[in-house]
Amino acid sequence: MTRKLFRPGGEFGVRDLGGDHYQMNISLPKDDDGRLARECPDEACSPGYFKVTPGTGITDHQNQAFCPYCRSATEPNDFGTKEQQRYAKDLVMREVQRNLNGVIKDTLGLGSNGRRKLGGGLISIEMSLKESPLPHVRRPFEDEVRRDVICPHCTLDQTVFGLAVWCADCGADIFLSHIDAEIAVTRQMLEDVQRRRELLGKRVAAKDLENCLEDGVSLFEAAMRALVRRGLKERGGSADDVERQMSKLGNAFQNIDRMRQQMADLFAVSVPDDGPWQILAAAFEKRHPIAHNLGVVDRKYLERAQAAERHGREVRITAADIEQMLLAIRESISFAHSALFRLPEGSTDALTCAVPLES
Repeated sequence: MTRKLFRPGGEFGVRDLGGDHYQMNISLPKDDDGRLARECPDEACSPGYFKVTPGTGITDHQNQAFCPYCRSATEPNDFGTKEQQRYAKDLVMREVQRNLNGVIKDTLGLGSNGRRKLGGGLISIEMSLKESPLPHVRRPFEDEVRRDVICPHCTLDQTVFGLAVWCADCGADIFLSHIDAEIAVTRQMLEDVQRRRELLGKRVAAKDLENCLEDGVSLFEAAMRALVRRGLKERGGSADDVERQMSKLGNAFQNIDRMRQQMADLFAVSVPDDGPWQILAAAFEKRHPIAHNLGVVDRKYLERAQAAERHGREVRITAADIEQMLLAIRESISFAHSALFRLPEGSTDALTCAVPLES
């Protein structure tokens, strides 16, 4: 009997479904951290690429998964990456080549040595099959993605680019969890300042504090831009209109007064000028001499910040200042999130701690 193109069982658990249809189980390789790459099925989604840790999140009867960037929802298997699809096809083709040699041997009646002799005497024909080496199958190429967050709702361990909004398993809004993860990284840097001061000197420690402050400003700006972009989209703005509006905003979120005006103009949200906002305003003003004057106090800073520092001296930043700024960032982003995306009544999400002022 001629063997079939795919033998049942084996490495891939092949099942013959009849009619030249087969089912194979191919395990996709994970990265060095045990994460599996995923990709949004919507090709217009950017960046669209993320990773999840198998065994976390929803592990039983998951019928739907989500893109953490655009919240496209479909079956979990539809989130395979193009590289994973290429890898699976290459494995299938290698299996085809492996078994095709056997099919040819059976069809031609070749022996185990791949040879057959026909006839005898003066006239004889010998057939032989020279098998080519099986092709090497290259593992899927994976991008390095290093922003990790665990969903507080379903516990999925996921990794994304930038500040994604949604959990890839349960689809919950986990934006503030991303903010917390970023703040935690800055706190780890802050906790290491004293050790680096003792090891590398005062100037390095001062530079570390300056970097922490700049990281805080960058986090606030990125978070506010993400919230505003989402807010404009959810209020019916077309993709082109939203991007035009975002382009007009420029670096408005590096300045608390300008940010306050934009929130009022775009969403009729009144942002207070005290509490965390006052702390942020003072911290952000310190960024100007750090970013543009090697940390040396200039007259522009003194005029805008109304600070007690002296002209020509270096702006003073302490670990306590950075910690206070990080707390203010968390509170202010929570406020803005809740103001733009009010949760259903009775929600237990931490976002309900922020209540927007009436305009």
